[in-house]
Amino acid sequence: MKKHKFTIIGLLLALPIFFIVYSFYPGQANTQLKIPTIAPTILSTNLYGDSFDISKYKGKVVVLNFWASWSKASRAENKNLVRIYQKYKNNNKVAFVSVSLDTDELSWKSAIEEDECLWKAHFCDFKKYDSPIAKAYKINTIPVFYLIDKSNTVVQTTPKVIDIETAIDGLLK
Repeated sequence: MKKHKFTIIGLLLALPIFFIVYSFYPGQANTQLKIPTIAPTILSTNLYGDSFDISKYKGKVVVLNFWASWSKASRAENKNLVRIYQKYKNNNKVAFVSVSLDTDELSWKSAIEEDECLWKAHFCDFKKYDSPIAKAYKINTIPVFYLIDKSNTVVQTTPKVIDIETAIDGLLK
């Protein structure tokens, strides 16, 4: 009986320590951007010389998507994102920007084509989670969608793009 008593006490003492350590692990949710916050301005160039600069979208509502071709959840969310893009593609006050955490150029390009992601702003520096953009936006899991208002303030973040669909209309008013 004493052996079990010490085991239970040990577990009870170990659990709080586990949760404290777990909450400070760099890949955990506590590293997400605080909402609202000014969207980090980071200048990064992909292989094609296109530069990622979120400030160039000031005055527009931006749907910023972090994804990768190897992520099944990202690919599933791309279908929802394409549907929302179709709704707003003719509205010059809405911009769609995708940042991929891919490491393989062919996989990245193939996924864009297969998923019919027709918007022009696709960025990938092939550094996965070590990408300066991913670090600036504190990306620790994908997919992640950021909704950025006209003044470049991140107003919402979610792993499901459908969660921001209704908010887009509100930000356009």
